[in-house]
Amino acid sequence: MTVYAGVDPLTKRRHYLREVIAAGPTAHADAEKALRRLVVQVDEQRSPRTAATVEQLLDRHFELLEVEPSTLATYRSLTTSRILPLIGKQKMGALRAAVFDSFYAELRRCRAHCDRRPYTEHRTDLAHECDHRCRPHACRPLSKSTVRQIHVILSGALKRAVRWRWLSTNPIEHAEPPAQPAANPQPPTAEEAARILNESWSDPDWAVLVWLTMVTGFRRGELCG
Repeated sequence: MTVYAGVDPLTKRRHYLREVIAAGPTAHADAEKALRRLVVQVDEQRSPRTAATVEQLLDRHFELLEVEPSTLATYRSLTTSRILPLIGKQKMGALRAAVFDSFYAELRRCRAHCDRRPYTEHRTDLAHECDHRCRPHACRPLSKSTVRQIHVILSGALKRAVRWRWLSTNPIEHAEPPAQPAANPQPPTAEEAARILNESWSDPDWAVLVWLTMVTGFRRGELCG
């Protein structure tokens, strides 16, 4: 079962909703139910409950978000530089998992969001004579951790949109952000830890902190508490 759902706003490719119906005596009835369900999904995308854009949602979301000021500043910076240039003007009703997958792929292709045509990256926007600092553009991807952080920003905002009933479902739930990088801790050996602790006793206060860290494995916030 295939239903045309419009054009992907990032890739500009035709987008379809598909569902496989198992063969059997109820296949015809199941196909009709699936068709109605897919048509409803398309209608919700074309006529969402709100005309708000991603940018408008994020502005409202940040006004209510309770996080540390430094965290909020990071979220706003990533929004301004990475999210808004690509999907900021998209209506929320046009968002689908495929849109987010395309969005993440673009971030992993080029952090400058270039159009793939060669150009020179100049050292300044002012009038100048080019030197070694003006060089041909080379695409550099965003790190996986940064793309995951962008996913967290969007996921939190869209969850709020569902609670507000701006959307009936959260379109980002089925998107696939980059996998979390595997942890690669490199703790000291027992002998190295013993040497560190012995040396620290020149300052008893410092030694107690080092010993407590080694014994408990507390994080910095827990140690401060």
